[in-house]
Amino acid sequence: MAMAALWLLLPCVLAAMSGLIVISLFIVAPLIVATAADERRTAIIAGATVVLTIAAVAWHGHVEDADYWIRVTAVCAMGLLAVVLAGARRRREERLARMTAIAEASQVALLPPVPPEITGISIAARYLSATPGAWVGGDLYEIIPTGNGIRVIIGDVRGKGLDAILLARQVLSAFRRSAVATPALKQVAGEVNLAIRPYLGEEDFVTAVLAQIAPSGELTIVNCGHHRPLLHRGGGLRSLTGTTALPLGLANDFTTFTASWRPGDRLLLYTDGLVESRNQHGDFLPEDQIATALAAADCDRALDTLMTAVHRHTGGHSHDDMALLLLEFGA
Repeated sequence: MAMAALWLLLPCVLAAMSGLIVISLFIVAPLIVATAADERRTAIIAGATVVLTIAAVAWHGHVEDADYWIRVTAVCAMGLLAVVLAGARRRREERLARMTAIAEASQVALLPPVPPEITGISIAARYLSATPGAWVGGDLYEIIPTGNGIRVIIGDVRGKGLDAILLARQVLSAFRRSAVATPALKQVAGEVNLAIRPYLGEEDFVTAVLAQIAPSGELTIVNCGHHRPLLHRGGGLRSLTGTTALPLGLANDFTTFTASWRPGDRLLLYTDGLVESRNQHGDFLPEDQIATALAAADCDRALDTLMTAVHRHTGGHSHDDMALLLLEFGA
């Protein structure tokens, strides 16, 4: 509004000082307002523009000049157009705001906050979407306490956008159903695999790691074509290796393996955004920086430190979604 008002002063000053009436300068003011204001404010500026244009014409005795009145008509038409454009922009912004609110609510439902602790296991999670303005993409995670222990999934849906989010929702829905009712972890993977197949395109699949922490502390893992979990112990990192199946949607059989899991150990589950973070020279994030971050006082601070390290390494230019899930075996 202020810029438009100042713009209106320019042709008035020119008209008063030199007798030059620059109609095109009057036309611009309502168009400026239309980029930010609603219809009412735009109409006010448009009306003021028309009044000032007519006043300028009358002041210099051009009332009988047909050419000037044609230009005044043009100012009226552009003012009306500015009001129409302001209304269209406002309605578009309102639709976008509603869609954003719905999307944010859906994303919160897709990845609700994880509890800070379950039966002595400290937990923290972080998610960074590579899509500007989005909270989540095709990466997923979930933690569910069951009669067989704590069951966890982290995964990465092939692709991006809405289709990836919808497929991630199907994976999580199937996991939430199966994790509670199915006795063996590899059977959980099998049921999720079968449940998502009707929703897969020709080239769709989901890499994932499923983990189970039994009440006794035994750690069991099913790796479905995903990055190997990292165990942080005594300041160092090691990958948990074992039989790796094909990704969900492609596999027909799954195998479990067990790992050593002691009080004070931390287990990091993650997606591509961590291990494929590159700096401007194409270098990956060094493993010692991951290890240093995971040595922080608690799980939340450890993931915050790790996220900061990734941001610093990439210069803030993430090219893939990143999901992080950190669990610590309590003493």
